This record gives sequence, structure tokens and C-alpha cells, in this order.
Amino acid sequence: MASFDLIELTLDPLDCTPTLEDEFTATVVKNEIENLNDIKSVKIASKQLVNLVMQRQAMIRALVKRLAVDDKNVRVQSYEG
Repeated sequence: MASFDLIELTLDPLDCTPTLEDEFTATVVKNEIENLNDIKSVKIASKQLVNLVMQRQAMIRALVKRLAVDDKNVRVQSYEG
């Protein structure tokens, strides 16, 4: 296994609640998925959602690393592979 850093940052649970815009987008996407009729379209939609999730995860990881530099409320633990 490769080495990695585990970064823990405390967050207020209220900061993690979806916005009205997030809820609207989720509803639209769920409705579109519900209306798909063939497996090929489902596979395409699934792959696009995975790409979106991975992109957002990378952005979140980058933001956490940036916060970890200045914030005293962060714990960083390194693991060797």
C-alpha cells in the first residue's frame, strides 16, 4: 500500500447540510435517472456520476490540505506504505 497522510478537521454538522440548490439538483438528477429506459443510458449516467464524485472528492481533499496549513484545529497523521 502507498504511503498517505490522514488529515482530520473538525466541522460543524450544520455546515454539511445541503443547500436548497443542492436539494433541487439532486431531485432533478434522480428524476432523470428514474426516466431512463435502457441499460446503456443507465451505464452512461452512472459513469458520469462517478466522475463527478471523484472530481468533488479531489477538490475537497485539496481544500482540506490548504486549511490544514493554517488551522490549529487539525490533526495530521502520516502512514508509510
